[in-house]
Amino acid sequence: MKINTLRFGEIEIAEEKILNFEHGLPPFDHCQKFTLVNSEETDPFLWLQSVDEPELALAVVNPFRLFPDYTPAVTDDILDALGNPPDEDILILTVAVITREYQNMFTNLVSPILVNPHNNRARQVIMDNSPYLTKTPIYNEVQAVVIGGTVNAGSDT
Repeated sequence: MKINTLRFGEIEIAEEKILNFEHGLPPFDHCQKFTLVNSEETDPFLWLQSVDEPELALAVVNPFRLFPDYTPAVTDDILDALGNPPDEDILILTVAVITREYQNMFTNLVSPILVNPHNNRARQVIMDNSPYLTKTPIYNEVQAVVIGGTVNAGSDT
């Protein structure tokens, strides 16, 4: 399938690479199909590109690359909705906001996106009573990854 995106131009997406968000992605509830676009130029960021709305692409990051001790709380009903993948197989991403002033960029550690790579079911989870912040600063952590990398304690992307 080909889509003409705002950020990447025309891209080819294999059907098996389409992630299905049954309930959409807040506040884009009408968008249920996404794909991940990896660009070496924007590492450590990936792009969650909407298939339903090609002009929509969200910056996401593997939070474990920035915060190796990150421990999101995931309930059994969320795991059931994803098809009960083994914990070590779940891909976890967080939405990042890259501001004009790079030192102000942040990620939302309260609402991670979970992906089951075996069936491509995905869901954004809002953790109640989370010890994390919705606007967790990441400039220093991104700089560390870009300059020298970090130990990746989570799933690899």
